[in-house]
Amino acid sequence: MKRLMTVLVIAAFAGLMALPQPAAADVQFGIKVGGNMAKPTGVDAQDPLATVKSRVGFTGGIFLAFNFGKVVTIQWEALYTMKGATYVALDDSYTDKLYGDYIEIPLLLKIRIPLPVIQPFIFAGPSVGFKLSGKLETDGVPVDDLILKNNDYGAIFGAGFNLGRSFMIDVRYSLGLQKVLDTIEGGADIDYKNGVWAATIGIAF
Repeated sequence: MKRLMTVLVIAAFAGLMALPQPAAADVQFGIKVGGNMAKPTGVDAQDPLATVKSRVGFTGGIFLAFNFGKVVTIQWEALYTMKGATYVALDDSYTDKLYGDYIEIPLLLKIRIPLPVIQPFIFAGPSVGFKLSGKLETDGVPVDDLILKNNDYGAIFGAGFNLGRSFMIDVRYSLGLQKVLDTIEGGADIDYKNGVWAATIGIAF
């Protein structure tokens, strides 16, 4: 499944680049920055003996938008994003912190409502992620028997609006579909997936 998602993203982007110039004439490059709030999903992401707190962090990167007429946009992005969570025991006996930083690459289909000034839009698409760093700590002490896998994949859904041609705001949810935790021995099947809410501001050139 992970290989299939990666191939689909690469193939779709390559196909866009191969489009004839008239069809891909309206191309925008831009940057976007914002904040996110990560909270994992999956059976093993929940702990009945602890309170799960979201990790609040930064997200930002670049995007390339291919506008087809006034309604349809295909948008490729490369974003740095912070994921993870904090587990605080109900009796305050321990605090676990799991941090993972990724480069996430979504390929989004965006549908716009072509109003004169403010253009609302919705979007969705697949994404693949590549781990930059990851760590697990218990009361500030590193734990080595659990590791984050090097790759992640999932789906992104969101909505927002354009202000004119150059300014945009969106809110999105990144639903992780890959179990991202493993043991060093590789024997455990841990149902722990990334889930992230994010809000970004973008500027197109």
